[in-house]
Amino acid sequence: MPGAVLAVLAAAALVSAGAARALTPDDPAWPREWGPRVTRAADIWDKTTGDPRVVVAVVDTGVAPVADLQGALVPGWNFVDNNANTEDTEGHGTWVASVVAARGNNNIDAAGYCWGCSVMPIRVSDGHAPASTTNIAHGIVWAVDHGARIINISLDGAGSDPEEQAAVGYASAHNVLVVAAAGNSGDITPHYPAAYPSVLAVAGTDEQNVLYSWSTRGDWVNIAAPGCATVIDANIGVASGCGSSFAPAAIAGIAGLLFSIDSSLTAAGVSEALRSTAHPVAGIGGGTVDAFAAARALKLIDTTTTTTTTSTAPSAARGLQVSMINGIVAGTRVLGVRTGSGTVEIRFRPVATRSCELELQVGRQVVVATGSLRAVTLHARTNGGHHRLTVVCTPGEPTRFQLTIASPAAD
Repeated sequence: MPGAVLAVLAAAALVSAGAARALTPDDPAWPREWGPRVTRAADIWDKTTGDPRVVVAVVDTGVAPVADLQGALVPGWNFVDNNANTEDTEGHGTWVASVVAARGNNNIDAAGYCWGCSVMPIRVSDGHAPASTTNIAHGIVWAVDHGARIINISLDGAGSDPEEQAAVGYASAHNVLVVAAAGNSGDITPHYPAAYPSVLAVAGTDEQNVLYSWSTRGDWVNIAAPGCATVIDANIGVASGCGSSFAPAAIAGIAGLLFSIDSSLTAAGVSEALRSTAHPVAGIGGGTVDAFAAARALKLIDTTTTTTTTSTAPSAARGLQVSMINGIVAGTRVLGVRTGSGTVEIRFRPVATRSCELELQVGRQVVVATGSLRAVTLHARTNGGHHRLTVVCTPGEPTRFQLTIASPAAD
C-alpha cells in the first residue's frame, strides 16, 4: 500500500514467544505467531474464538477467498469498480483480513485473532494509488448499513476530509467501532482517518513493547499492537508482514472476541476498556493492548480477586514445600508453576519498585493479586498439578525478580 512498510518474507522469519496454554491451535504457523501471545488474546480463546455474527469490515483492497478464510467472508462492496466483486488484486486486504480472522485450529496455515468472526470485504483501492477519502467514506457507511460491528481501516492519508469524518461519526452514532492505522511515517504527524476523535488510532510495537522506528507516534495515538504479523498471501501462502497495517487488525480481532462474549457491549465501552487496560508505551498517548485485561475490565472473564498482603512467607515447618524462581521481567512474563492440592502462597519480589500484578490460572478462574510495593503476595486454593502464572508489571527497564512458591507437597 502507498506509504506502508511491508515485508513479505519466508514463513520461518518469526520467532516463537510465550508459553503453552489450554487451547493451542494446530495451525502449522502457530508456533511463530507472537502477536496473540504478547497481547494475551490467546488467553481468551478458552472463553471464545469468535462468533460469526460479529462482522469485521476490512476497508482495503478487497479480500481473496484463501483457504484459511473459508467460511469467514460475507458479502461486501467494491467502491473502485462499483460492483459486488471484492476480489483482492493487490494482496494487502487479504493480509489484513487474515490477521483478523484466519481460521484457527484447522491445521491450515495460521490462526487469526478472532477465528470465528466474519469478514466483510470493502474494496476502496486497487493498491496502485491511494484510496480516495470519498471511497473510504462510502465504504464506512456501507459497512455500517450492512451489519458490520467493527470497521478496520489499514490505510492512511495526508489530511482530513469532511465527508470521511462524517462517515466516521455515522459509524460512532450507530455503535460501530472504527480502528485505523496510525501510519508509517516515524514522526508525530497525524494521519487520517486514524486521527479523527472517535477512531482508535493504532501504532505498531515489537515483542518488547517498543514502537517500531517506522511507526507514526504522538499523543494523538490511542493504542498500540504488534506491528509485524503472520499473514496469508493468496500466491505464496504463509508469510510475515510488517507495518502499521497489521496493528489495527490485531485490535479489530481482539474487539471481535470481546463482542463475541457479550453482544450487548457498546463500541465506546470496548474502546475505553482496550485503552484503559493497555500497558504504557513511550512515544504515544496510549499503550499496548492487553486483551485479557480488557476482558476482565468488562467483566467478561470470571476472576477471583485477592488483596495484597505483607505476611511472612510460609515455612517448611508448616508442612509445605517451598521453591524459588529467579528471573527478569519487562512488562509481562508467563511462568509455569507446579503445586500440590490445597492452599498455595506465591510471593513476587521485584528488585526495583514496580506496580505489578500476579494472575494464577486455577481451572477456569483467574486469581489476581496486585500491588505497587516491593512484594506482591497471592493466595489461592488449587488442585495439584501444573498452573499458569502471569506476571504483569508496569513497563520500564527489565528488572530481576524472585518468586517464592509455597504449597502442600505435590503428589
